[in-house]
Amino acid sequence: MINRVETLKREHGQLRVLLRACDTASPVELPGLLRQLHDVFVPHQRAKEQLYEAVVASRPDASTLTLLNIFRTNLSVMSNAVLGFLVNVDSDPERLWQRFRTVSNALRSLMDTEEKTVFPLCLRQSASPRPAQVIRFETLSSPPRRDGGR
Repeated sequence: MINRVETLKREHGQLRVLLRACDTASPVELPGLLRQLHDVFVPHQRAKEQLYEAVVASRPDASTLTLLNIFRTNLSVMSNAVLGFLVNVDSDPERLWQRFRTVSNALRSLMDTEEKTVFPLCLRQSASPRPAQVIRFETLSSPPRRDGGR
């Protein structure tokens, strides 16, 4: 789990570098940089979804599960918006810049939230001990259980 989170953080670094390059790009350079951003963003989102699935599969407590589901929903909404922007690059330079600034701010905010809140939550969940399973051995001479169990 730690390796997954570290990889996702490194990818956040790559995304931030590309976002900074886009911030200063000319109208001619921006579409190419957005394609590069897309090429890093898509597999990153898949890896992030796999991280969420792994944490949920570890059977977290109810509050952790609720928080993860909130973040997962937010991730889905934000990812779809970012992908929509990256796939449908506006041909009007002024609109493209306006849309880019909005998407860029949203993506940076999402990455900050993940690094400050979501990733630590995932790491805490993976580090917390899982409850031991209780195995009850019954023999023919065992007294009957009174709790109705089998």
